[in-house]
Amino acid sequence: MPNATTIHNGQAGSAVHPSQVEDGSGWTRAAVEALFELPFNDLLYRAQSVHRRHHDANAVQLSTLLSIKTGGCPEDCAYCPQSARYRTEVENEPLLALEDVLAAARAAKENGATRFCMGAAWRGPKPKDLEQVAERVSAVKALGLETCATLGLLREGQAERLKAAGLDY
Repeated sequence: MPNATTIHNGQAGSAVHPSQVEDGSGWTRAAVEALFELPFNDLLYRAQSVHRRHHDANAVQLSTLLSIKTGGCPEDCAYCPQSARYRTEVENEPLLALEDVLAAARAAKENGATRFCMGAAWRGPKPKDLEQVAERVSAVKALGLETCATLGLLREGQAERLKAAGLDY
């Protein structure tokens, strides 16, 4: 029986050649299964190798996360203090005003952040909420920051609308 690092293409510790995965030609079911079969440290090594080919190995991106709508979520996630179904110390707050979001984004940038993330406690944004979030995404993007969001479940077309507004992640 082969040891755990003798994998499918004959290279020890390598499920598929890295260039096949990076250009998209290696993502077959077998390639993904082979990744799952790798010993953990081999997988870490592969991930680090890909990362180093594309990024400064010792750089760390500083990001800031702001809750733009806090509490009152109708979901029943027992681990989350944002749920309206549990008594927590989290105060319900409506969607933050655009100027408040921009003030936080400016402060984040002044403190070295290159990415500004916005989170909202709801099952998913309603159309009126989505337009307000898109406005905040556009305004933060105009400051020269990458943008990301965690907004719950998105409906068809909402991710595209956010991307059009400048959402990166």
